[in-house]
Amino acid sequence: MLSLSYGESKMPTKKLEKSKAWTKPKFEPELEEYLNCKKTKSTRNSYATGFRYFLEFYQGKYGSDRNLGDFLNSIFEEFKKPIREQKRVAEIEIKDFIKFLQEKNTANNSIRVYFAAIQNFLKYKQVTVSMEFVGVPSAVEQQINGKHEWSIEQIKQFVDKAPSYREKAIIICTFQSGLGVNETANLNYGDVQEELEKNILPLCLKLVRQKTQVQFKTFFGRDAVHYLKLYLATRKDLKPDSPLFIKERIRGGEERITAGAIEQSFSEISKDLDFIKQNGGFNPARPHSLRAAFNSQLIGKIDQELREFWMGHSIGVKNRAYLCLPTSELRTLYSSAEEFLKIEKSSKEELTGVNGNGKASKAIEELQAQFTDIIAKYEKDKEKLEQKIAHANTDQQIIKDELTSLKKCIEKLQESFEKDTKS
Repeated sequence: MLSLSYGESKMPTKKLEKSKAWTKPKFEPELEEYLNCKKTKSTRNSYATGFRYFLEFYQGKYGSDRNLGDFLNSIFEEFKKPIREQKRVAEIEIKDFIKFLQEKNTANNSIRVYFAAIQNFLKYKQVTVSMEFVGVPSAVEQQINGKHEWSIEQIKQFVDKAPSYREKAIIICTFQSGLGVNETANLNYGDVQEELEKNILPLCLKLVRQKTQVQFKTFFGRDAVHYLKLYLATRKDLKPDSPLFIKERIRGGEERITAGAIEQSFSEISKDLDFIKQNGGFNPARPHSLRAAFNSQLIGKIDQELREFWMGHSIGVKNRAYLCLPTSELRTLYSSAEEFLKIEKSSKEELTGVNGNGKASKAIEELQAQFTDIIAKYEKDKEKLEQKIAHANTDQQIIKDELTSLKKCIEKLQESFEKDTKS
């Protein structure tokens, strides 16, 4: 059974405010076929989001009964006309789609991704659309569209603002492991079960990165394990294939959390932090920024190849052979790195019973106080016992002297009796 060894196990769960979302439509077979051609799940998800927005735009413009097939048909009908009579139907609709997205305050980079989804799908259908003719907005410059540069103190504040143990655990697990958002969302209880239930720190994860199919190992530090245990204590009937992180329960069921849901959660939490500045709907405090923070916190302290290995990056055959170390050795290396990733306490401090100031932990201090009390009580009892023994020895000598005196008296009485009898 999972043992909860840190603090209390219950915390009221506060639901994040969710923006109004429209119902996900059922995609047509030809679109599903196209999406299934994409190599990575993250690309499929991003493109699918783009198509959902496009259908929302297209149906809002032409009616709820219209679909992507109607859009394609309108394009192919134009191709039947003489070239000089053809209208650039695809470009016209995409221009309007971009305006639709801009009115929804969609970030420029997201618009570019959604345009790429439509453009690539049309290419799949042998229709060419150039970015030049649709007015795709420029990418946001790096200084605006960058990742937030976290300090440890800011990560502590981020965790404090998180409304439930689930969000707290996701934040710390992402930061202390360097995992990507997809890897975090795809974790199962079986990935952590053995070492979590045995209270092994730091906790080792043996994974395959979805994007690159690279096998790698990384770790959850003490703080990640601490909040993960608090979160899992709110769950029941955990099995190896149970999702480690789930969406809010719906009708008692458990559904795996998605990367998009984690992104949305981070965005909502960061709105309450003064040091996070969201630009045009873009959230610099997204999960990838914590992955970057993992790397930046360890620069100059841990070799680059080892950092890259923990993050699941491809590091080449030569370096990979070098890093085929036993888990125990990797765990030792991570323990030294954890000192720069902790927000409360490191694994070493947890296991040795000292806190960040090098002092004994509260539990150890309490045990030491109890031990001191026991020793003091023993010394007092010992003194009393010694006094009793001393008194007993004194009493024993008095009794001996009295018996001797009594014996002499008896002997004198006997002598006197014998003399009287003779006379």
